[in-house]
Amino acid sequence: MITELTKQDFNKIKHISDKCKNVEVRAVVNGINPGGIFVDDPAEPTAALIWIQGQEGFQIVGDPQSNSFLANLEEFIRINLEPKLKLRNINWVEIGVDLDTWDRTIQTIFNKHDISSDIQHVFSKTGDLLPIEFQDNEVVIQRIDQELLRSGRLANHLWLEKKILRFWNSIDSFFQHGFGYIAVFNNNVVSLCFSAFVADQTHAIDIETLEAFKRKSYGTAVARAFVQECTKKGINPYWDCSPDNIGSIRLAKTIGLSSIFDYKIYWYRF
Repeated sequence: MITELTKQDFNKIKHISDKCKNVEVRAVVNGINPGGIFVDDPAEPTAALIWIQGQEGFQIVGDPQSNSFLANLEEFIRINLEPKLKLRNINWVEIGVDLDTWDRTIQTIFNKHDISSDIQHVFSKTGDLLPIEFQDNEVVIQRIDQELLRSGRLANHLWLEKKILRFWNSIDSFFQHGFGYIAVFNNNVVSLCFSAFVADQTHAIDIETLEAFKRKSYGTAVARAFVQECTKKGINPYWDCSPDNIGSIRLAKTIGLSSIFDYKIYWYRF
């Protein structure tokens, strides 16, 4: 039987999650970012399915030989979680796994579905930052602060708040644990880079540039500012992207990040 843990019991799987390389998992388990945890045994869990809000997906950690998970996971997701995903206008299930553990059994668990898979790359700072020159008199690169958000003076401040609240329970929670930078053109945010997930001294990055302003180096400028602050504060930047996102990979390398590990994702539609 699979059971959902209450938030005060999330620490019951820390012995499992602390071994996971994925910062999003530890961010949820530590109670920093919103999410849910479903385990094989509520008293002494050995395996867990973790819902990661913002990524709109799950991650499996723990013992890949857990009989409860092997026998019940597919049915539990189908009956209990797929209806909740539909309410969020999500019509797919995405599950991330460590390459060396659950990757070997996930196909068996979901053999009733037309399941697809891919590799995700994770980049971080492993050396010196590369020097980057940014000159644009019409664009200002600035740190996101509470006064800026609460003033409402940015024309698209609601869009900026929505981006942050996709990953955080509140704006206050974001400022307590994370930070970010924006590129402002004509009083509009046109690019942003900020802490999406935080665990210990690691900050997972979310970055976006509005379509009309891509290929103008604005994304490079905000990402560079973010990583510079990480360096000053002893924070590890964490950049997660798919292998087909050539632009994201190029940008990560441009600002001096290098690949540190890969993991696998599976998904199917319902």
